[in-house]
Amino acid sequence: MVRVSDYWQMLQLTSAGQCRPREQPLAKAWFQGQWAEPLAQGSLSEPDLQTHLWQQWRAAMAPVYPINPGSAAADPPAPQPSPREARLAELCLRCWLSHRIAGVCRQLAHQFGEVYGFTAAALWPLVLDDDGRLESAYRPLSLQILDTYDPTRASLGTWATRLTQNHPEINQFCLQQGLYRVSNWAILNDTEVQRLPRALPHLSPAELTEATALLTAYHRVYRQARLALRQGGKGRRCAEPTPEQLQQINPDLPPRLVLSRLHGLAEQLRTYRIAMRRRTPLSQSLEGMAERGFDPEAPGEDPSQRMGNWVEEEFQQRYKQLFRDSLGEALQQVLQGYASRYRQRQPPQDQAYLQALELFHCQGLAMGKIAQQVGLASQVQVTRLMQLKRLRAEVCAHWFNQLQRQVQDRALEHLSTDQFDAIVQQIDQILMEEVTGVMAEAAAEAQMPKHRTSQSLFARQVCHLLAGSDQP
Repeated sequence: MVRVSDYWQMLQLTSAGQCRPREQPLAKAWFQGQWAEPLAQGSLSEPDLQTHLWQQWRAAMAPVYPINPGSAAADPPAPQPSPREARLAELCLRCWLSHRIAGVCRQLAHQFGEVYGFTAAALWPLVLDDDGRLESAYRPLSLQILDTYDPTRASLGTWATRLTQNHPEINQFCLQQGLYRVSNWAILNDTEVQRLPRALPHLSPAELTEATALLTAYHRVYRQARLALRQGGKGRRCAEPTPEQLQQINPDLPPRLVLSRLHGLAEQLRTYRIAMRRRTPLSQSLEGMAERGFDPEAPGEDPSQRMGNWVEEEFQQRYKQLFRDSLGEALQQVLQGYASRYRQRQPPQDQAYLQALELFHCQGLAMGKIAQQVGLASQVQVTRLMQLKRLRAEVCAHWFNQLQRQVQDRALEHLSTDQFDAIVQQIDQILMEEVTGVMAEAAAEAQMPKHRTSQSLFARQVCHLLAGSDQP
């Protein structure tokens, strides 16, 4: 059923940021005079109505060329709408599009808002930018949609949805929330194997070798099948690999385990892409910079730009262990504080807290199932109990402070004071980026609604600490 009021009520934001319909009297009077009767009689569908309105607007916008007097006779052209009629048709479409745009924001908030912490109201100011004027130099999103719309390729609603979902400001907002709206399979499909060392600098050589083999096998099996689908005119979206494909990717493992490892690799790559698109890329690790070498006396070389010879072989071998050990120390310190505070509650909740962490990070259980096992009423109570965002923030701060102090102490063993002063700021920047990169990976892993794994360094350290192990 056509909601005719949508064609003369434009959704606009109030000063308080609320979304409210505002009647456009000119659009209402013109629309009711032109289209009320055929719509009431049921002789005009909404897609046809939108096509007629678009054609009325387009006909007046496009130039009309006279018929060449020497050419063959032609049918008389259809009456052209006046510029005012064209503007009113445009305004009616803009009103309708405002409802569609607001609806797309609600859909995105329904899909992702609870996990990534936003509502439709946070998205509306980014795209509900039409002021309803008939003449304006500014081109709101609704007019951008009309300018690029082609009725032969899609419906107006589909085109509006596509452009709203992919609006640059919507994409940027989602990235800032840690949401990158591309499937894991699309990420794996278009990630080149040679980029893995740069994208995943925190992996050990053995872990990088394993990730390289997994991605190579995925490309060999999945890309070939996808190419065949696309040649047959099918398969626009990257679907989940079939059990047969998973078996081909790694015949030595159960398909379910292969699927879990693919999810884990994709989420790490997703974290890297979010960092790149936020323009806060992770720097190369201290080890990677050391491998390139550094000569502070080289002509034209700024010591603050490169570093390396101070990182002697002994330090290179110890840095990775230092990196992980300091995370373990920070985790132990923070978790002991949390457990101590929960122990003082009535009744004590320290055991429930530690059990919930173990079930979440080590067994991958959802909040609802964790609630059943630790004796809480709902997943909301589990979320409040674990306080994962706060936990990661506190661990990040403690970890950076410990790592910074230990790295600087070791650097001073190999550098003069002047050399140290030249690179200390860069050391701190690299350490902060590496630490926050690990925490971003943990946050992305924690947000996986299903198939969550314990592949992030943070989760592995939590699990080994809860299990009483000293090794990550």
